[in-house]
Amino acid sequence: MKRLDVIYDAECGLCRRCRDWLREQPAFVELTFTPLQALDLENRFPGIGRYQPQEQLVVISDEGGVYVGAAGWIMCLYALEDYRELSVRLAHPRLMPFAKRVCELISGKRLTLSRALRLTAEDQLPAALSCPDGQRAPARSSLGSCKL
Repeated sequence: MKRLDVIYDAECGLCRRCRDWLREQPAFVELTFTPLQALDLENRFPGIGRYQPQEQLVVISDEGGVYVGAAGWIMCLYALEDYRELSVRLAHPRLMPFAKRVCELISGKRLTLSRALRLTAEDQLPAALSCPDGQRAPARSSLGSCKL
């Protein structure tokens, strides 16, 4: 295996942060990232919809393996130099149910977590910086400094 394609939600701030973190890590296996919103997603990955990429992480190896949810995260960790040992531990039958539950919990609440942590997706940033009446907030102000 030389490459993993990671399908992620580009409209989710948490997903984008995870993508950025993965990109920064030294890796044994190349990670490429494709937003699930890509217009050619189905053409590039025929049948991808059956894995529900809008609800959970989907990772596809260059050898044709498909890893969903916790298995996808474990494969991403396996690709990384500093996290391969952790990935092997998490894949153990005693820890895999825990890893699966954590991934399901985070995936199910990822948009709420993004808002709570103020991890706004880049394409949503202009709207987040707008005042309620549609006017832009002053350049050096916080989000709460619009005049009422």
